[in-house]
Amino acid sequence: MKKYLLVFVILIQFFSLFAASVPKWISDVDSEFPKEKYIARLGSGTTVENARSDAVGQIAGFFKSEVVVNTNASSNMQNDGAKTKKNQEIDQHVRVVSDMTLTAVEYNTPYYYKKKKSYYVVAYIEREQGWQVIESQAMQLRSKYESFLELAKKTDEPTMKYKYLTKAKSASDDLLSALYMGFLFDSTKKKEYRNFIAEISQNYDLETLDSYRILVLVESTGDYENTITAKVLEAFKQQNFSAVYDGKKDYDALLKVEVSNNEKISDEIHTIYPEVSVSLLSKDGRKVFYSYQNSWGKTASFSLAQAQKKSFPKISEEIKSALESDFEEKFLMK
Repeated sequence: MKKYLLVFVILIQFFSLFAASVPKWISDVDSEFPKEKYIARLGSGTTVENARSDAVGQIAGFFKSEVVVNTNASSNMQNDGAKTKKNQEIDQHVRVVSDMTLTAVEYNTPYYYKKKKSYYVVAYIEREQGWQVIESQAMQLRSKYESFLELAKKTDEPTMKYKYLTKAKSASDDLLSALYMGFLFDSTKKKEYRNFIAEISQNYDLETLDSYRILVLVESTGDYENTITAKVLEAFKQQNFSAVYDGKKDYDALLKVEVSNNEKISDEIHTIYPEVSVSLLSKDGRKVFYSYQNSWGKTASFSLAQAQKKSFPKISEEIKSALESDFEEKFLMK
């Protein structure tokens, strides 16, 4: 009887040892990474790298969802279209700040759970360290935001004012995203930055930026039935520019669209090699704010007008699409 009892005790100890070998943090992350000190997420996968990717992905998702909600709450939405665009902008800002913050991620020692044939690991960021990273980034963004606002105040040139306000708005969105992410690490900082956030959110110049209008005198040469110029204007209207065609009226800048057909005639066949130049200049034409040039392959027909009619509609759509991104990248955000 004693022999059986001894075996029974040994088996209990064996199974207890086996059960204890599974780390408690797999079922209870807070046991090793308390919420008061860490932001931590458990990940699993067939390899250690997969488990780490799963864990850090959950941390990134947590930041993204929380910061988008909080940043949106501090922004004024004018209409559904503006809201959609704003959400996209915030999403981009959050990704940038998230990538920066996730450089502070650390991992514990992975554990291979034989029963589930998976590796488990915790990705975590110490709250104090996370806040320090965010605060450093936020101070840089604050400096950018304030410097662009100051530049906007100093200039009387409408086009440049619009550029500086746009850059200030972008910096303010990044700054708000950074701060709201920082508050996830240390909520006590909300009180410290409350007035500053209100100041950004209620800045009149930035609030009215969507309704800002720059009047441009349009001059076009070589276009066929205004095909290309019309699409150029569509692209610029999305960036708050409005067209004026009469030089006697008041305007803020010049918008020139020059189309070169580079026509060649052979055996009564008209062949064109289109080139298009778009320039945004100061009112007196002396300063070039932005320029865009492009060229296309040949189009042939029995007359110049027919060749243009075949080629220009496609070119105009390509230009509109290109200008929408090129102008923002090379002028507004440069």
